[in-house]
Amino acid sequence: MFRTIMRITMLGTGTSMPDSTRVQSGALVETQSQRVLVDIGSGVLHRLAQIDFNFTSLDAVFITHFHVDHCSDFMTLLQTLWMSGFDKALSVYGPPMIEDWLQALRDSAFPYLAAKIELRVHPLSIGETVVSGDLKVTNTETLHGTMDTRALRIEDDDSVALFSSDTAPSQRVIDLARGADILIHECNWLDGPHPEGVHTSPGELARIVQEVAPRLLALTHVSPEVVADRDSVLQQISAETDARVVMSEDLMQL
Repeated sequence: MFRTIMRITMLGTGTSMPDSTRVQSGALVETQSQRVLVDIGSGVLHRLAQIDFNFTSLDAVFITHFHVDHCSDFMTLLQTLWMSGFDKALSVYGPPMIEDWLQALRDSAFPYLAAKIELRVHPLSIGETVVSGDLKVTNTETLHGTMDTRALRIEDDDSVALFSSDTAPSQRVIDLARGADILIHECNWLDGPHPEGVHTSPGELARIVQEVAPRLLALTHVSPEVVADRDSVLQQISAETDARVVMSEDLMQL
């Protein structure tokens, strides 16, 4: 296990398709003072329950974009917080449409939850840095079709982690990732013909990790075909970097 002061638990490492061993996207970032979720796709709450997470300790949720596999457990989270006696404001960050998204969910779809949990909603401007306790979080826009999607650089005093979210190879993401100790990057499909500007393949990721030069590269958002070809994928990328390269599993700690 790669240890830093900042502890990251990969809660969901799969894609938008159901998988018997990987739920949808989500990660828990913990420091001495903060408990922060990065994305909250379907199944993430169950993974939190598996690690006996104290839901009342949660400080913030960052939603990188509004494809359902990155945000579909959010309203279930609010129900869980309400029933757990959560008694503080929850900070929620995301691209600008987060305000309309939350209004539609709370006021129209689930009005009974609208007043149960106080939310401090913060739409993220591209390049903005926000502070959550002892964490500093900077975002940039990724390259993911037409969806406004944000990569997140999360720092404490001792370490830096970069969450790519969903993206094709992006110079903006590479630039934000420079100097990161841990690069958590999607690898949605194998090399070969695929739509441009949506996701990243192993060959593309090998070139990205050369530029970023992290100490640890953790692949996530991995499809069944990538998982089935695990050994060759990891060998292909490892041949281009001195970084330790791992394929994330649900509940893996980094």
